[in-house]
Amino acid sequence: MTNESAWFSRVQQLNLPAVLPIMVLPQPNAPVDDWMNIIREDPLLTIHLFIHANKMLASNNVSVRTLEQAISLLGTPRLRTLAGKIPRVEEKSASAKGLLRAIGDSLLASSLLRQWFQMRQIPWTETDYWFSLFYDLSIWVGWLLEPEQMENVEFRVQQGENRDQLMQKIIGMPVRDFNEMLCQYFQLPVLPSNESVENKDLSRIQPFKQSALKFFLPFSHELAFAVRQNWHSQSLDALCRKGEVSLGLPEFKTMLRQWVTVAAREFKLSYAAISARHLMVIQPHSGKTGLEGFSPQDQALAQQLSSQESPRNQTQENPPLPDIDAWPEANLVNTKQETKPANKNGATKTLNFSSSSQRPGVNISLQHEIRSQFRNQRSWHSPVEIQESALYGLQHGLHLSRLVVMEEQNGFWQTFDTQGCQEYPLLRNLKLTTLSSGILTELSKRVTALWVNDANRSRADKLLPPPLITASENESFFFITWYPV
Repeated sequence: MTNESAWFSRVQQLNLPAVLPIMVLPQPNAPVDDWMNIIREDPLLTIHLFIHANKMLASNNVSVRTLEQAISLLGTPRLRTLAGKIPRVEEKSASAKGLLRAIGDSLLASSLLRQWFQMRQIPWTETDYWFSLFYDLSIWVGWLLEPEQMENVEFRVQQGENRDQLMQKIIGMPVRDFNEMLCQYFQLPVLPSNESVENKDLSRIQPFKQSALKFFLPFSHELAFAVRQNWHSQSLDALCRKGEVSLGLPEFKTMLRQWVTVAAREFKLSYAAISARHLMVIQPHSGKTGLEGFSPQDQALAQQLSSQESPRNQTQENPPLPDIDAWPEANLVNTKQETKPANKNGATKTLNFSSSSQRPGVNISLQHEIRSQFRNQRSWHSPVEIQESALYGLQHGLHLSRLVVMEEQNGFWQTFDTQGCQEYPLLRNLKLTTLSSGILTELSKRVTALWVNDANRSRADKLLPPPLITASENESFFFITWYPV
């Protein structure tokens, strides 16, 4: 069996999950427009609707090309019943975060393409939106079937390799061919070729528009992926130069910031705004002082943290062997006097890695920007995206190099999520026995923190589990525990 047939066989056995929770779907008697506005941002749910609607039209030799056609054909009562039977994305699964990022890239690409077409006064239709959205369906399927391989692909792309070439090695055939095969299997609209456009269609898909789609469709997806990866990468700069020539815009990268912001506001689902949030981090804050919207207590704490000397510089050269309360760094954390009982599945640890030199002050502007992302109570925010935004804010707001979140389950502490650990597999797969260390057992019982550094490392090596010391690679790190309220 070839790799190509093996992958397609797995796709045929795959039960595609939906992203939107059932609770956010409109009532059966809601207008069709309400259904469209919500479901159009969940392309996996839309695939199910296309499949069922096309089954109803199988005998008529026609196919559904837009979501409006599918919803009108199915009817809202049947639509809600169907949507309730579809499984949902498992938020804690290994593939969930990568899948949502890939869908967010496709949503951003569709918005970019629409904005470019409007600039050039090229007609834009609902069918064009679905052409664009399903262009990288093979990437979504990859995250569902092989999340570890897809994670490796993203890492290698960051090192300068070509994503399509890497995917072709995994799938066993060109990505575009496999994507077209998937669209045909799921009965989705695809961009017609010149040979398939009959004379009766020329008035709807003009040759000029079709040519524009063939160029800007792959370009928009390349750009959306590059924007999410790194705003300052050479690959993004090369794509921006390509955009300057093709669109005739010398300020393409400057305008790209505006287009990405428009896309973030256009879609309610927050994972479509990952690139916009990254953009906010690298831009100067619009406020004069950067502290607007914060309480006096927040501002005082920020000033204290910003002016505080590095605890590393305050540590004695040969501190005595401490228990958990004697670690001088524990005083940096404001903890309650009483000890909170350990919750077997509730306690959480965070490992924060920083460079040995003194870090800059806390980035209050970043905190303000992340808070503003979730102030709209009418928008649904995925728990994965909320957590990802929080970790991103912690890493960049506190200027940490890496962040590891661990969760206690059945006597073990195991990595639950990470930030900035793409090149650190030991941290991504860290698992510790609670009873393997007295310090670890004590940390499991209450909210506290310690700081491991060069001055106390020899003692820390004796008190902390060896896998933790090995994974830290002799770098300084904070070890913090907290419990959910």
